[in-house]
Amino acid sequence: MRSLGALTANLDFSRQAAGPTAAASVAWPTEMAYDDAKNVLHSNLLSAFLVMKHFAPLMPTAGGSFVCVSSRLGMVAKPEEVMYSAAKGGLIMLNKGAAIEWAPRNIRVNVVTPGPTATPIIDASIRRSPDPEAYRREREAQIPLHRLATPEEVADAVLFLASSESTYITGAVLPVDGGYTAF
Repeated sequence: MRSLGALTANLDFSRQAAGPTAAASVAWPTEMAYDDAKNVLHSNLLSAFLVMKHFAPLMPTAGGSFVCVSSRLGMVAKPEEVMYSAAKGGLIMLNKGAAIEWAPRNIRVNVVTPGPTATPIIDASIRRSPDPEAYRREREAQIPLHRLATPEEVADAVLFLASSESTYITGAVLPVDGGYTAF
């Protein structure tokens, strides 16, 4: 990161995102190895902390924007993904705290929380199920809009929060989940 910092004299936008790790889907915390729990926290929470720590000082005095991608599971718990939910919830609070701390420097910090999105990870998960089409329909039925998000829809939300269209928005959590967290 130090080398990259030397190359970016006026960084005005940073996006952080990390997806689930294999250990994230262990059924109960009592069954998860401590090292697996640390890996989930590191890849989903502490990595964002490191990006913020090293890139906030590179933001120009005119300010900038951090947009972090968390997950709907940072807002609602799911029994089979307890550590992942804890990490993504922590990520939301890290960003809210940073939004307050960095507001005097005109650095905005916001979070996008996608729901299930049609990505290779989700597609692979669906294909591994015994009846992929039934499993897809079941997943989509849990979403009020009855479909998965597209990566472009998530990217549009990130770009909006990074843009000059949202200069008075900081500390916000924007669900891009088809209404999933509205229940």
